[in-house]
Amino acid sequence: MVWSLLLSVDMKSIIIVSKCIRVEKQPHGEELYHFHFRGVFSGEVLKKVILIKAINSSIQRGGEYLMYVQLQSCQEGVLKGRILKLKPLDECWDKA
Repeated sequence: MVWSLLLSVDMKSIIIVSKCIRVEKQPHGEELYHFHFRGVFSGEVLKKVILIKAINSSIQRGGEYLMYVQLQSCQEGVLKGRILKLKPLDECWDKA
């Protein structure tokens, strides 16, 4: 089951819990990370969430993450942003 959650912190920051479904390398070397999301944000029906990293950490296709994101744009069903903080979801709680 694939799920996702998006919470607005303020007008420029959001918290996203989602699964990375694709990593796309750009010609200039930057990587875009596509995350699963189906729903509505700020009145916009979203089909995709595409993020870039502003931090030095690893993101794997198929991995689930808790992310603090700086919103860059939200138009035509695509939310774009920059990851400011990232934590793999399975590291977010004590497994004992």
